[in-house]
Amino acid sequence: MKLKQTVLIMMAAALPLTSLAAASEAIPVTKDNGAVVETQNDRYDVTYRVSSTATPEQNKKLRSVANKTDRGTIEVVAPNADRYMDRKEVGVSPVDATTDHLKLVFPSVKSVSPIVEKAINTTIKKYVSKVQNDTQKLNEKDANKTNVIMYYDVKTDKNGIFSVLIHTYTMRDGDANGVNYVKGFTFNTTTGRQLSLYDLGGLNKKELVNAINNNQQVKDAVGADVSFDKMPTEFYTTEDYSVVMILQQDVDTIHSAGTVYVPVGNLRDRQNDVTK
Repeated sequence: MKLKQTVLIMMAAALPLTSLAAASEAIPVTKDNGAVVETQNDRYDVTYRVSSTATPEQNKKLRSVANKTDRGTIEVVAPNADRYMDRKEVGVSPVDATTDHLKLVFPSVKSVSPIVEKAINTTIKKYVSKVQNDTQKLNEKDANKTNVIMYYDVKTDKNGIFSVLIHTYTMRDGDANGVNYVKGFTFNTTTGRQLSLYDLGGLNKKELVNAINNNQQVKDAVGADVSFDKMPTEFYTTEDYSVVMILQQDVDTIHSAGTVYVPVGNLRDRQNDVTK
């Protein structure tokens, strides 16, 4: 058996086939250093309460959001053996971390390079840890507790680029509906470096508004007379390095519009290899 085939088989065997397990226990909230304690629980248990303080109706809604994550967004990615060995793709598996008020599922990356693997996972875990700590701080002082469902969506894992969205659905006790926030991470899988919008060519407000006005479906979702007090910062890339900007619910769009995704194309010359 070839070395590359052997490595892929060993790597794939290490990836969980599902993001579910029967056990459940609380996790401590950690400092914003990426130290996230990993646990799992059975989210299909209809008696399971995401929040001990939320109403049954709210818990049902929170469970509904969590259940949707298993139907297409939480992905186990087993990469091509050759591209994995060349650091052009990574393996991805879900990590489930749960405590009262928090149901977090986030990606864990496997790379042939320990340096790349550590760099990507540390960046993602720092973000998850910050969400944990921010929620804990709010809940220590507020009577109406904040409840959070987190899940992820792999957008690209090809050509030396790994781009993933981490969705956070937040609902406070007493609220009828929650709010979504989408964080985008795009990494160079050769070096492990997180790529910025500037690395991909850069974009200004005028160019973003033009992209919205030239896309009728997006324009209908955002509404007329689009303008931004502050330039949106979150994005993801497709496998050909085209960029999609993310307009956040209740920040860049009205609540009913939800999260809006704006394709803005390839922001740099396709002849320039962004992975170098």
